[in-house]
Amino acid sequence: MDISRFITESDGAVSFEETQASAFAKGVAGDFNPIHDPQSKRFCVPGDLLFSVLLHRYGAARHTRVQFSGMLDGKTRMLLPPAVDGQADITDARDRALLSLSLDGERFTDQSFIAQLCEQYVRFSGQTFPDVLVPLMRSAETMINPARPMVIYRNMSIDLEDSAVALFVDSADGQLARLRDTIDGQLTLELADSDISVDGRKGQVQLKFDIEVAGRTIGTGEKNLVLSGLREYDEAAMQVVVDEYNQRRHAYQGV
Repeated sequence: MDISRFITESDGAVSFEETQASAFAKGVAGDFNPIHDPQSKRFCVPGDLLFSVLLHRYGAARHTRVQFSGMLDGKTRMLLPPAVDGQADITDARDRALLSLSLDGERFTDQSFIAQLCEQYVRFSGQTFPDVLVPLMRSAETMINPARPMVIYRNMSIDLEDSAVALFVDSADGQLARLRDTIDGQLTLELADSDISVDGRKGQVQLKFDIEVAGRTIGTGEKNLVLSGLREYDEAAMQVVVDEYNQRRHAYQGV
């Protein structure tokens, strides 16, 4: 993944043109949510793009956490500090909190590893709707508003194990900057568990996953999402949402 294709950098800040963010959502993540369409009144930058920018900039730590404070539009300029040692609050040009980043433990900075980890991470997200979310909502007898579907990230985390460290040449300064051997095409993310909890018109979805290289687990991760505007589950109405989503995907793919 060439992250530079999807961001604009100037004066120490990163911004996201709507066309760039939309291209990332559809072309990399396989995410066809209308809120990522250019000129959408509710346009927002995909959380997975923000996560990928952070990992490309600072590397992945043994324990990586991102907590989102809100949604970013195409006009937001995200200020990134030159380095992050432990924890940092990421703000915009008006000092408005956008997210909190926590990096604990050895730092994985090999660009090939980061690129593959990010690419598989966001592709995993593309499977969330409808493959994972619809069965979860059905089981809880609840669903998002078909007219204004709202699903956003609350936080994301990655925990890498000793087996991940073993893939790298030893480094005395805590920087794991060079893989021992190529792992091209071998890194994957696999869903390990999923759960939904509902409180009135709001809900939370927890997705847990394993990070594997050539079938061997090297770490785990978690994504927590917030669902708003929930109502009683309606199979026919939900199918309309799924059909419209698939139509958008097929139109983009030229199927």
